[in-house]
Amino acid sequence: MPRTRAGVGLPSPLTPKGPIPTAPRPPTTPTNVQPRRKNCELDVNLRTQITTLKEVAKWSYRQIHAKYPDLSLSTIKMTCLRSRIRHKKESCPRSGRPKILDEDDRQKILQKIHEDPRASYDDLLSEVSHKCKKDSIARLLHIEGLRRWRVMKRPHLKPEHAATRLSWALRYQHYTKEDFNRVFWSDECTVERGFGLRLAYSFIRPSDQAIQGEVQPTPHRGFQVKQMFWAAFSGSLRRSGLVALYRDPQSPHQGVNRFVILDLYQRILPTLLIDPSSIFQQDNATTHTAQIVREFIADLGREIMIWPPCSPDLNPIENLWTLLKQKIYELRPDLLHMPNNNTTLAILIDTCEGSIAANRS
Repeated sequence: MPRTRAGVGLPSPLTPKGPIPTAPRPPTTPTNVQPRRKNCELDVNLRTQITTLKEVAKWSYRQIHAKYPDLSLSTIKMTCLRSRIRHKKESCPRSGRPKILDEDDRQKILQKIHEDPRASYDDLLSEVSHKCKKDSIARLLHIEGLRRWRVMKRPHLKPEHAATRLSWALRYQHYTKEDFNRVFWSDECTVERGFGLRLAYSFIRPSDQAIQGEVQPTPHRGFQVKQMFWAAFSGSLRRSGLVALYRDPQSPHQGVNRFVILDLYQRILPTLLIDPSSIFQQDNATTHTAQIVREFIADLGREIMIWPPCSPDLNPIENLWTLLKQKIYELRPDLLHMPNNNTTLAILIDTCEGSIAANRS
């Protein structure tokens, strides 16, 4: 005979009624899981376990609290009471101020983005009659998993250029990874002091960045020391060094001409293209398409990849120039404040060559 309360024929709350629930399964998550945060909503599985213990196993609130000590008695009690009015185990509407943007506003904003992907925040605010602020639009887009991306830049192509690019793609569409590993991608790039800095981000507010010295220096305006470099690499892990190209003083414009490129190729390509099956890629600059340059490559017996005009985005070496310029200021951040003289130019050249050596190691 179970013990009863005085004057009341009810069983003691310490003695559970009904069938005793089976032991819970061992958790599938690691034992070092962070405890549940306070003042946050219970998940569906935890709510179901609590209501099952209360309604099926007839456990008291204190017994459930002993099983889940992280939950307060008030939380357990309200979870069980609201289970009767909860529809399909979904959370009940919360009290407080209703949302500024309703479902119709959400559909208008998403429809505007679908019709005009470049729509600004002012355009989206106009769709909802400016009933909210920009932050409300930003929160809605964050919930929808949408964000504004910088538009990709591509060179302007004429119809004949687009047709040439298409024919190039069709020509090499059957190339496998091993075939492209035989291709040596080459290009020139001018490295100018102060350009190519990586954008820096900080958790300090912009109003406090100047006070705390959290600023990114900018280069001086006007002429800056600069140097042109040439490089080539392939997927077979063979690559050239970073070669500085100097102007031809006998040239009418005293620039890099076909004779400078020919001298470069005579020094580099015989050892770089040692494999007879190598394919050499170069753009259509006049210094590359000169007759003496093409004859030298033909004498090497190496294939020259037919390259479409206005297509720097197809050359994978273009991505490396950005990394090179960022590496320069990691190695020598003081380059930004040096004067424009031959000493600074020599340091710039040494730093560029050192960045390649650092990546090799």
